[in-house]
Amino acid sequence: MKSMFYRAFLALIIALSVSCQAQAAVKVVTSTPELAAIAKEVGGARISVVSLAKPDQDYHKVEARPSDVRQVAQAALLVRVGMDIDLWMDAVINAARNSKVSRGAPGYVDASAMIRKLQVPKASITGASGDIHAMGNPHYWLDPANGKVIAYEILLGLRKVDSKNAASYDGNYSAFVKRIDAKMQQWKASMAPVKGHPVVAYHDEWIYFYTRFGLRAFGYLEPKPGIPPSAGHISDLISRMKTAKAKAVIVPSIYPMRFPETVASATGARIVRVPYSVGSMGTSGYINYMDAIVSAVVRGMR
Repeated sequence: MKSMFYRAFLALIIALSVSCQAQAAVKVVTSTPELAAIAKEVGGARISVVSLAKPDQDYHKVEARPSDVRQVAQAALLVRVGMDIDLWMDAVINAARNSKVSRGAPGYVDASAMIRKLQVPKASITGASGDIHAMGNPHYWLDPANGKVIAYEILLGLRKVDSKNAASYDGNYSAFVKRIDAKMQQWKASMAPVKGHPVVAYHDEWIYFYTRFGLRAFGYLEPKPGIPPSAGHISDLISRMKTAKAKAVIVPSIYPMRFPETVASATGARIVRVPYSVGSMGTSGYINYMDAIVSAVVRGMR
C-alpha cells in the first residue's frame, strides 16, 4: 500500500515538474524601461522582463555590470533601442556568449529596424558635433505611434523563440495597438490647442514627439546634443525666446534644474518637468508614461 502511494506521489511530482517546465516564462532582456514595458504588453504572463538601464539613467551612459552579463546569458530574447544609443549593449552581448541572442540570431531584436528615422545627419560627424547619431535621432519611442512599431518587432521576436504561444502574443499585440490608437485620439485632441507653438527643450530628443503632435522646435539648453549648457548660449537663447515669445521649456527628470530655472526666470517661460523613462516620476507602463508627458506639455504650454 505504501509502495503504491509512493509511486503515485512520485508520478504527481514528475507531472507537476514537467508542467512547470512547459509553462516556464520566456526570459526577455531589454536595454531600456520603455522597451521592457512594451515587451510586457505583448508577452503578458508568458514572459519575464528585465531592463538593463534603470529609470532615470541616461541611456547613452549606462555602465554595464556583471549582473547584466548574467541576465543576457540567460535570455531567450534580447531587445535593444539601436541607432547607437545603447552601444554599451554590444560589450554585454559579447561577454554573455549567448548564441540565442547574438546579433542576427532569432532572439535578437533591434526595435529600430522599421522606424522611419528622423534627423539623419547629412554632413560628416566629428568630435565637435556633439552627441550626434549616424543613423538619426534614436529617441523614437517618444512618438506613441512608434510604440506600435516597437511592439510589432517584439511580437516577431517572440514568435520566433516561442512559436507555440504565437496566438497569445498576437492577441496581446492587437489589444495593445487598439489601446494606443484610442489614446492617440485623446492625445491629439489634448495637444491641438498648442499645435504650432514654439518650445524649448533641454536635450535634442523630442523630434519624434514634435513631429507627431505638431509642435515647433525653437531651441535647446544644450548648445549641441550632449554638450552642457554654457552661459553664452543660455544668454543668447533667452534673448531669442523673448522675441519669439516661447513659453515652455521641456526638462526630463534626469536633467538638473539650474539652467532651466535661469531661463524661466528671465523669460517667464514655464518649466515642463516630464518623466525621462517609464518608472520615472511615478509612471508605470508605456501608455501611462506617454499620458504623463502629454499632460505635462499641455499644462505647461497653455
